[in-house]
Amino acid sequence: MKRLDLNASFFGGPGFTLYHAWGRNSAMPLSPHFHDEYLICAQLRGTETCHVGGKLQRFEPGDVVLINPHQVHTGNTQAEQDLEYISLYIDREVVDRIAEQVGAATRTPEFTIVKASDQRALIEKLVILLELLRDRDAGRLYPAAYTPQEPDVKRPEGLPDLSEISSSGIEIDPESLSLESALHDVVVHAFEEFSNMRQPMLRSTRRLGHRKIAKAVEFIETLPEQDASNTPSLDDLASVAGLSKYHFLRQFSQVVGMTPGAYMRTLRLCHAARKLRTTDMPILDIALSVGFADHPSFSRAFARHMGMTPSDYQKLGPL
Repeated sequence: MKRLDLNASFFGGPGFTLYHAWGRNSAMPLSPHFHDEYLICAQLRGTETCHVGGKLQRFEPGDVVLINPHQVHTGNTQAEQDLEYISLYIDREVVDRIAEQVGAATRTPEFTIVKASDQRALIEKLVILLELLRDRDAGRLYPAAYTPQEPDVKRPEGLPDLSEISSSGIEIDPESLSLESALHDVVVHAFEEFSNMRQPMLRSTRRLGHRKIAKAVEFIETLPEQDASNTPSLDDLASVAGLSKYHFLRQFSQVVGMTPGAYMRTLRLCHAARKLRTTDMPILDIALSVGFADHPSFSRAFARHMGMTPSDYQKLGPL
């Protein structure tokens, strides 16, 4: 089924990517995928369902979605619905730095829940960040030049005005905030409330329950980024896990949420995304460095993964 009129405005800055999506969408599912960053997503309008960690989740207006780096998830919307959400992708180095600043017990924290309902204060902080970004620049509109102008943010019903809300009881004045402090407010709020930053023994939602499959995933993620030409075979990965090839393939797909091949391809795209915003390498050199044969095949795969072309993603600015 064809997607219907879903538009997005992308923004980028040091350590983050944010986009505001709106419009009507079909019930076409999104393929299993993951990103290299943490995701904090505020559902403002419409209902979405997706699988995270093998469990079906339903997100309503007022919910906040919390996804860890490399946590496989899918997604779709209910048919013919108006949809609106804000997605904030935060670089792991930003989270590590803030965790150290606040004296956290865990310096590389992870979220311990996937969905938090009725998150008025956190949603307002995300809205403030979006509004500050829109004041700075107009964002990059997608999917094409005919994309309508970005609308005013539609807050879920029942959310009070900015002047009435703050998790600390202090009024929030958007004009007094910088982008850096607004991003800091979002990160601290989300990780203080919904991660193991203060309680290291709390289980991350990304933690895999199958020890042998977890060992194979760890092996994949520690492979050198520059060694894309030496991709391990299914036999190699099965040997690392200590399972037969066919049993390994079934268990990996069930536990992780995608096949080993798809996991490695997605990881290559994550490496490419980081290089696009942290180096001056030409796009073709980046494509070749992560194992793609040419620029067109890389651009198509990257656009499916990120929702924008490599050159447009690069223009969001350095991380």
